[in-house]
Amino acid sequence: MNLMKKGNKKFRIQRRKVIKYNKAQICTFLIFMLYALVYSLLMLDCRGISFSTPGKINANMIKCNNLFPGLLAFFKNNNITICCVLGSIGLIFLIFQKMALNRINALESKELNEEKVKKYNHILLILLLGYTGIHKFKTENRVIGRIYLTNFILLIITLLIKCFFTSTYNEVIIFQCTYEFSLLMFIGIIVFNLTESIFVLLSKKDEDGRIFA
Repeated sequence: MNLMKKGNKKFRIQRRKVIKYNKAQICTFLIFMLYALVYSLLMLDCRGISFSTPGKINANMIKCNNLFPGLLAFFKNNNITICCVLGSIGLIFLIFQKMALNRINALESKELNEEKVKKYNHILLILLLGYTGIHKFKTENRVIGRIYLTNFILLIITLLIKCFFTSTYNEVIIFQCTYEFSLLMFIGIIVFNLTESIFVLLSKKDEDGRIFA
């Protein structure tokens, strides 16, 4: 009984960490989306400068009515670096979260057993449909699930516009920005899902083959 009480106490401590790291991931995604929005707004009145513009640019090269040409030039020249930094921060929080979950799965605690999922079914779900965020909905992590799903929908819509309405895509800068940023986030989500599936694989399952994920 004392071991069970001690396990339940450790469970609650680790669960608080899981929630904290999850909130940190959400904040990272929101910062990325805010950055994408600001970048897109700065690009809105510009022509001839896109993600694919080769080489470095400076404020004097920006031919548009932009109030902040220096900021736009900085974003354009360092866009991939900024996205990679934000993605790396989010990945670190994900790893910390999964480490806490693995510690929970190693405990003998009966708390919140209804939140458990089948281990190998969950891995399969992450690998096959993780980019849509469906596995996040299954584990009641609906905020990140909605972020994944929204990003996937935006990517598909803008990809179709790029493939079948090329002239419209080339003329409307917001379509270009949405496509590029949703593609970058999609790549990041794939990396997140691969990392998550590894941690799920390493998790200790109960007698019914279930884990907290």
